[in-house]
Amino acid sequence: MRTRYGLWSVVFLGALIVGCGVSTSAAAHLRLFVGTHAAIGPTPSTWPTDHRLLSNNSTAVAASFAGPGPHYVVQFPYKVSSDTPVVNGLAYLTSGDVSGTSHPAAGTLWAVDPASGRVIWRRTLPNTAFAEPIVADGRVYVGVGNILFPRSPSPTSRHLTRGTGVSGVWAFSARSGELLWHMRTDGADQAPVTVSHGVVYLASGDRYFYALNAATGAMLWKVPLHAYVSRSGPRIIGSMAFVGGADPGSVVAINLLSHRVAWRTLIPNAQAGVDDTPLAYAHGILLTAAITVRHDQVLPSTSLHHHADLFALSAATGHILWHRQLARGTMPNLKATGTPLIAGSTAYVGNAINGAVTAVALTNGHVLWRFTADSPVKKPPVLAQGRLYFVSLHGTLYALSTAGRLLARQSLGPVANVRGPVLINRTLLVVLNTVSHGYLWAEPVNSLR
Repeated sequence: MRTRYGLWSVVFLGALIVGCGVSTSAAAHLRLFVGTHAAIGPTPSTWPTDHRLLSNNSTAVAASFAGPGPHYVVQFPYKVSSDTPVVNGLAYLTSGDVSGTSHPAAGTLWAVDPASGRVIWRRTLPNTAFAEPIVADGRVYVGVGNILFPRSPSPTSRHLTRGTGVSGVWAFSARSGELLWHMRTDGADQAPVTVSHGVVYLASGDRYFYALNAATGAMLWKVPLHAYVSRSGPRIIGSMAFVGGADPGSVVAINLLSHRVAWRTLIPNAQAGVDDTPLAYAHGILLTAAITVRHDQVLPSTSLHHHADLFALSAATGHILWHRQLARGTMPNLKATGTPLIAGSTAYVGNAINGAVTAVALTNGHVLWRFTADSPVKKPPVLAQGRLYFVSLHGTLYALSTAGRLLARQSLGPVANVRGPVLINRTLLVVLNTVSHGYLWAEPVNSLR
């Protein structure tokens, strides 16, 4: 991979393997494209939900760390499929075959020193692992399952499940990698779980919402969603959980006290994306995104009449408050679109059709500004100290002001897809995938030009 530094020299780092109850392979080696190893500063002590709520520490904590942060690229032997939470000084990520087919390295969970890229431990999982690892109470939880369907999807089917082979949730010691428990499901578990008050909440490709004992993995209860879930992990707000699903495209609210569905809202004309969009929440409003077509037609993927739409729902009732068209064009790869971030009274969201990043008013969807990147922007941005950071699908890292003005941009190299960024103090952690390998890129924000 070429960077603005030229072709970096290479050293090899051996992975430390600690035995546990899942299969491990011989010691893997990572290529470290040499940069600057440095302290990353204070890291969170828990990471109980997806990274949009947690990747930027508070201004006070970040200000207490004066160092420049690490600056390196690490190459993994296969693609990296998750974002990168950092907890108690370790970064966790999953890798493997993100296309969904089977091979010996179908899914691997890694624990990495974020200051240097050195592997602390790794564990091989029984199927593809897409989910962002979630870390709480000394345990790391990861969902397992591929993107395949047991049978071909049909527009008329209302009993479609997602995932073939072994699926479920695996829990390990966050420090040692020891296997603690696993719980199997009948569908893929691609979404990150959410941990709250000793309970693991899981939205699955088998069309169920699960509550598990976080210490033992024992199932406490489950509720039918009447939709399958891909990457829309549970958003827990008080005593309510919210998830997005497909077949049909819908947002579902579950009462965690009564163990019942409180409301279910169909997203009009949704063809894809609701099941892949982690819900954003603030001020009583939920945001989801979808690929829609007029009159819910079934169009060829090459049709230019697919829309990337943003929807706002009342968290109390499920009523659709407003929706906004963000882009128009062909069906995006993997049939997914941008994931929103809410900060204050503004929502920021890219889309997977074109390179537009849009800021809208949360209350009414009024467009405040648009910025056009070099390619589609699917992953959510992060916001810290007045700067909005995001990465495009072509591997360009951007920094904007909250008014949409370009502050910096940097090409990270030719890539097939990206994950992140995750921001820890003044270091951005970005996952880059080529056609054959995954890379973890650590980039101090003060190095962006």
